Amino acid sequence: MLYLLLVLIIGAAAYAGWRAIRTQSDRAKTRVVGPDDDPDFLWRLSHGDNKPR
Repeated sequence: MLYLLLVLIIGAAAYAGWRAIRTQSDRAKTRVVGPDDDPDFLWRLSHGDNKPR
């Protein structure tokens, strides 16, 4: 009975480790900067390329 419990604990730990490694590898490697990240983006759309002073 003790061996069965030990096998279940080791199996659960291996599964949890495998899932943790898979979720880290699925993440994006670099951050994509979009128009929402630029606070002057909408201002430049309506006023051309002139920067606000």
